[in-house]
Amino acid sequence: MNKLFFFDINGTLIERDERTDLPFSYAIDNLLKIENAMKDVDTSARSDHDVFKEILSNHNIEYSENLWNSFLDLYIIQLEKFKKTDVWRINVDALEFVQYLSDKKYHLALITGELSIGAQYKLEKLNLWQYFKTGGYGEDGLKRFEIAEAALKKSKEVFPDDYDEIIIIGDTVLDIQTARHIGAKVISITTGSHSKEKLNSMKPDFIVDLFEPLKIIY
Repeated sequence: MNKLFFFDINGTLIERDERTDLPFSYAIDNLLKIENAMKDVDTSARSDHDVFKEILSNHNIEYSENLWNSFLDLYIIQLEKFKKTDVWRINVDALEFVQYLSDKKYHLALITGELSIGAQYKLEKLNLWQYFKTGGYGEDGLKRFEIAEAALKKSKEVFPDDYDEIIIIGDTVLDIQTARHIGAKVISITTGSHSKEKLNSMKPDFIVDLFEPLKIIY
């Protein structure tokens, strides 16, 4: 059976806490010369580009491509610094589960608001990047549905097989909505931004606290 799994990153593959967005935050502060410029901005399940635009709006700064490109240069500097720290940590048993799916020859891809460069730095640090041949990233769309559509299109180019099942794994309500948007099943994991109660209210196909129980299903 051919299955295609799409994983979210923060809160799903990577443990999410107040440090998760530090490289992005420091790059923004350096760019704008404003301390804690991201204060009160919710980054959950959003594209980095969308978050960037909100931060600029909060400080009455007009968006421009030049400003965005300057930010990207600063962001890469911060990613390089943080790859030597423990700021990115594997979420629960994510590594073992990804390895398990890979061993079963399932197709693995990403749907994330992270820019591809950020995703690569984070997942390389945790020995996960090599398992994901493609994905939808923050540069593929401003909103999650656009990113998911791009991820599905790219996956069809990279993995030529027909799929009898597509599954999205994520930690937010938006991951559930995204799965339904592209006609996929959805597995919610309770380790991220949204509570178990909030996730359950959207009736995902499965809801888990760890990945281990999913091995019985897949």
